[in-house]
Amino acid sequence: MGYHSISYFAFFLPLAMIAYQVVPQKYRKFVLLLANAVFFWIQSKFLIVYISLEILLVYFFGKKLGSMKKGTMDRKVFQKKKARVLRIGVLLLLGILIALKYTNFLGETFISGYQKINILVPIGISYYTLQGISYLSDVKNKKYPSGSLMQVALYLSFFPTIMEGPITRFNEVGEDLIAGEKLNGRNVTMGYERILWGLFKKLCIADHLGPAVNYLFDHWDGSGVLALLGAVLCTIQLYMDFAGTIDIAIGSAEIFNVTLPENFRQPFFAKNAGDFWHRWHITLGTFFRDYIFYPVSLSKPVQKLTKKCNGISKKLGRYIGPSIALLLVWLANGFWHGANWTYVGYGLYYFVLMFIEQLFTKPFEERCRRVHLDGWPLRIFRFVKLFIIVIIGEMFFRAATFSNGWKMFTAILTDHNLTLLRARIGMMEFDSYDFVSVGICFIVVIIVSVMEERGIHTADEFQKKPLVFRWMMLYILLFVVITFGAYGSGYGKAAMMYAGF
Repeated sequence: MGYHSISYFAFFLPLAMIAYQVVPQKYRKFVLLLANAVFFWIQSKFLIVYISLEILLVYFFGKKLGSMKKGTMDRKVFQKKKARVLRIGVLLLLGILIALKYTNFLGETFISGYQKINILVPIGISYYTLQGISYLSDVKNKKYPSGSLMQVALYLSFFPTIMEGPITRFNEVGEDLIAGEKLNGRNVTMGYERILWGLFKKLCIADHLGPAVNYLFDHWDGSGVLALLGAVLCTIQLYMDFAGTIDIAIGSAEIFNVTLPENFRQPFFAKNAGDFWHRWHITLGTFFRDYIFYPVSLSKPVQKLTKKCNGISKKLGRYIGPSIALLLVWLANGFWHGANWTYVGYGLYYFVLMFIEQLFTKPFEERCRRVHLDGWPLRIFRFVKLFIIVIIGEMFFRAATFSNGWKMFTAILTDHNLTLLRARIGMMEFDSYDFVSVGICFIVVIIVSVMEERGIHTADEFQKKPLVFRWMMLYILLFVVITFGAYGSGYGKAAMMYAGF
């Protein structure tokens, strides 16, 4: 029961809404917790034991951290004691994650003749583990007091976020989850509108592209043109799949009066790779920033190294600390996505690019301004550069192995033979009907994205339109999803791509 399935938005979600609305306010949190448990059970059955264990661990260590008093204890000793408790809690959470997701990867990497173990992994473990870590860290740093067991359980298991995020902070949603405010017409309407928009992105664009992308990567035969086409299509597919699913999650939460953070902000309008990652999977990026980048940059070993480097060169001292922290961020980013060297290579790819940007972006753009190329020429250059960076990165991300990704990359640079293109297009289950329908739907998304980038909040503007116009547009969008969505004969059931991370 993915968020894009009929069973979710036509049965599970309405039943949860009805049950939530009919019970008294003080019991609604229990209805929401039951809905979370049912959703999790449908997806992972008895593996619900893992999230139950993590809920208890996070609650216990949160209460411990929140109740610790300094008293007459020396401040440094007290801080070390709290840090020790936090470290134990975080290591236990990471231990569960590593045991379930990375045991086979570590065994194959370090043990000769290792035999893979069949390990069942519950949905969402990469997401709720990070939320548990953020909760414990914030309680330890007194950003907010520790919550009740009910709050922690609702926070970690909230069904709209359990499969693909966004990765929330406790202070963003903790109070809303237990408030039990009755459903209101505006939130329900806007929630279902957002869900419909997400279904449009996923079913009409991402899932239509799925068979073509699978064919191009699974049957690639050395053609640089086909490798480039695969890289472009898989980038569009991944973005529309992930962004569409996040729209459904945000819309579902809005129905229950819970406001989730945005996870995308027109990433392809970014100025460079760093800005791209400020706009793509925003909540994951802010997690790594707050809980890896800053703590590592400000840690005593890095500060000592920075001082030593300052004695050699001020420029070296300025870059050494952030570079070490950035490297750890991107290694963590790669491993978070999965137990595969392609993901690690993907992380290192962006680390190298962002390190280069730190060194050369400002001098380059200052020179462009001096020669009066800081208007449209610079914007076009930024867009083309970013597009190339992203599609190459997603090609490595999608490739079965790093070696395959490298072969496709070198083919793009060396093989420009177009003769295979026409023959292969007819074999990849992507006909002229698909091309036209996906193209039109993609243009619609681009138009909305341009409006958002210009500061026009399309959802709010849509609410200002006359009721007749709004309903007409919603029916048109629903008709498009039903008519042009990728399901039925010729299409396999397309899973949500980021649910596997």
